[in-house]
Amino acid sequence: MIENFIVSINCVLPMFLILCLGLLMRRSHVVPETMFPQLSTISFRFLLPCLLFYNVYTADLTASAQPALISFLVLWVLLLFALSYALYTAVQRDPKRRGAYIQNAFRTNIAVVGVSLAQVMMDQEGTAAVAVAISILIPLYNVLAVFTLESCRGGGLDRHTIIRNILRNPLILACFLGLACMVLRIRLPSAVEHAIQSVGSAGSVTTLLALGASFQFSGVGKNLRALVHCTLVRLFIVPFLALASAVLLGFRGNALGVILVCTASPMASTSYPMALSCGSDHELTGQIVVTSSLLCSLSLFFWIFLLKQLGFL
Repeated sequence: MIENFIVSINCVLPMFLILCLGLLMRRSHVVPETMFPQLSTISFRFLLPCLLFYNVYTADLTASAQPALISFLVLWVLLLFALSYALYTAVQRDPKRRGAYIQNAFRTNIAVVGVSLAQVMMDQEGTAAVAVAISILIPLYNVLAVFTLESCRGGGLDRHTIIRNILRNPLILACFLGLACMVLRIRLPSAVEHAIQSVGSAGSVTTLLALGASFQFSGVGKNLRALVHCTLVRLFIVPFLALASAVLLGFRGNALGVILVCTASPMASTSYPMALSCGSDHELTGQIVVTSSLLCSLSLFFWIFLLKQLGFL
């Protein structure tokens, strides 16, 4: 029990501290408040694409590909997206807030949290399987997110605009470029790889700093009900449905660990800059990301401990 608790804390504590630092920077007024939205935009357009490109570029498809596992994850994301889109379209009248609800349901922070969690929870084979899952799921996440946010702008659904924005999305372009390099076995010079890795690491940090700074205590009251709902969906309801389905289908060990990492992580930090750039409710989106990120240490501890106690993990 103590070991599982330490695993969860070690995975989430660095992210928690960076979020707190962003909040502290904003409250200290040392940095102008107008800088943080700009920092988020820079991260979305330049820094995070480097992170995603490097994660996909360095994944080993041939050594770690598990068709049954990848098929389950892809079908799960598509099914969850379809159900959440239909449900929240019916119950949420504000289209800009609707985008935050839908993204929260299907989009997880595997790019920032997933690898770190896998490294302390699983062996090398399991970590490699997570990297392969990331290389497939992140492009899918981003395509579905662009479709969601473009269709939730409040106007009519312009199919051509959605397709154009999907093709122009820097996160999607980075993932596809990484996949192309990986499939075609194109290797960049080591100095270039190191530079891309360094810039990508800066992207995850700056995104979390901007998220922490965006957290408005004054806005929590009006969004409290939404935050409670979205946190329960992201950290407990969705993981329970995914893990129960996976166990019934016979997934165990590393495979179930990959499913845990991909479905029980907090809402993707990239959801915030994307919501900001697409005119969605970025305040609610940022609050969901921060809240789920702060509380996921408890939920991940719960899921890891439960699966280990049942002998599934």
